[in-house]
Amino acid sequence: MLQPMNRKPGQEIQDILTEIQRLHQELDSWTAALAADPLAPEDHYVPNVAAAYQRIKAGIGRNSDVLMRYLQVPSSPAGPVLMVCLDGISDTQMVDQDIVEQLLTASASPNSWDETVVTPADLGKATEWPDILQKLSTGHTLLFAPGLSFVWVVDTVKYPQRSIERPQTELAVRGAEEAFNEVLMTQKTQIRHRLHTPDLLFIDQTIGRVQQATLSVAYLEGVANPAVVSTVMERVEALDVDGVMTITQIAGLIRDHPRSIFPTVRQTERVDIAVWRLLQGAVLVMMDGDPFVLIAPAPLIDFYRTAMDYSSSWVDTSFVRIIRFMGWLFGIYLPAVFVALAEVNPSILPTSLFVIFQGSNIGLPFPPVVQVVLMILVIETLREAALRLPKALSTTIGTVGAIVVGTAVVKAGLVDTQIIVIMTLTALSLFATPVYELTGTWRVVGFLMLGAALYLGILGIALMTVAFVAVLVDMKSFGTPYFEPWAPFRPDDWGDAVLRLPWVDITGRWTAPRSPRPTWRRTSAVSTHPRLQKGKMGSRP
Repeated sequence: MLQPMNRKPGQEIQDILTEIQRLHQELDSWTAALAADPLAPEDHYVPNVAAAYQRIKAGIGRNSDVLMRYLQVPSSPAGPVLMVCLDGISDTQMVDQDIVEQLLTASASPNSWDETVVTPADLGKATEWPDILQKLSTGHTLLFAPGLSFVWVVDTVKYPQRSIERPQTELAVRGAEEAFNEVLMTQKTQIRHRLHTPDLLFIDQTIGRVQQATLSVAYLEGVANPAVVSTVMERVEALDVDGVMTITQIAGLIRDHPRSIFPTVRQTERVDIAVWRLLQGAVLVMMDGDPFVLIAPAPLIDFYRTAMDYSSSWVDTSFVRIIRFMGWLFGIYLPAVFVALAEVNPSILPTSLFVIFQGSNIGLPFPPVVQVVLMILVIETLREAALRLPKALSTTIGTVGAIVVGTAVVKAGLVDTQIIVIMTLTALSLFATPVYELTGTWRVVGFLMLGAALYLGILGIALMTVAFVAVLVDMKSFGTPYFEPWAPFRPDDWGDAVLRLPWVDITGRWTAPRSPRPTWRRTSAVSTHPRLQKGKMGSRP
């Protein structure tokens, strides 16, 4: 066997003696720990600082960002105090000023440090090793004192976060411009900043065996239906996962009909939308690390209510909502109706329109349905390219690409000009969907409508419409009808459905959350016709 070069003759023996001495000290530590509490389970902390040091050092302490330090505390004559924290996640300035500096001059016994020495407000105790190591990994500082049967856990978590910014996916011309960020504590603060009431409750729940993600369920006590709150809590508590990355994964696990293409839980990044839904009796689910929050229940009509609807006049809001629904009709039915009339049911067309349809396809190599599918693929490719490119280039690529491709396919004789017009209207109509979750849903519905029109024409479109309505009527969102106020028919909700009535005509909350307080506004005693009468003008001071 080759011997290492430049090694002193007695160095190997010295290394062996050092290792034996270390193992002897570790054995003594564990022996003392067992003697102090021989019946303690393996995961239960025993009052032995040296054993705790070895356990942490052999596990998470192998990482370079784990700070472990012994402190000679005057009030701990039995031995030094071990302090452990994570560099980068723990606020080291807070650790130095509020913990280390205080302990070096402490005269009170370790049992009373929460009352006399350690100054941070959030201070707790831990006795189980899984809880101790979990607190350490989340940024808390641990204090191991000799003879103390528990570990002091000090909240020194530092929350790195971006500033409050404008919403990126739910833009509005008027109204508040405040979006959530990724820090759960900041999300709670943003909501409390608008709802100054003790009825606002946050219930935290930690999920995940590996990641340990923190969720928070928010609702207004007395406004939210207790049955809806308990349903949300039961589904959140039933989550058994290693970890999750986004709130979308949570939505897919707790929502009704998880395999349906229709979303039954709404996501929003706007603070004003979340607060208004709380006032209507809904329940929020927030997650630390994701700027979007979930709203439950969420019927289909709720996806067409935007923040700007409540910042504009009722006339403008009602007109815009009608435009949205007209755009929905164009986006879903326009390509399907064109294919049905051009290929399956041309006999129902007027003679002049029939001649135009048939004459425009003379000389083209593909039938209308192939042309429609080709343009759908082109539009979707341009959309994906615009999303992936930097913002400075996305607008240019989208505009130039649409013009160049549209002109090229027409001049090449691959697509008729009528198809270009129809697909342009279809794309603009689908892009007018106010909530992003529904955009993909309506694309799928449009493809299914196109397939039905290709085989059965107008009859196929009618049958597919009936099938989708039947599916929507049967769906639920946390126990509430998904297709209300149409099925079941609820005329009280029509004041804020397709149209939006003036505020003086709206007194009730939405029926979907089933709030125990059905009205949000008392009838005003002020006259709606404040015309001054003759002789009651008053005198000037």
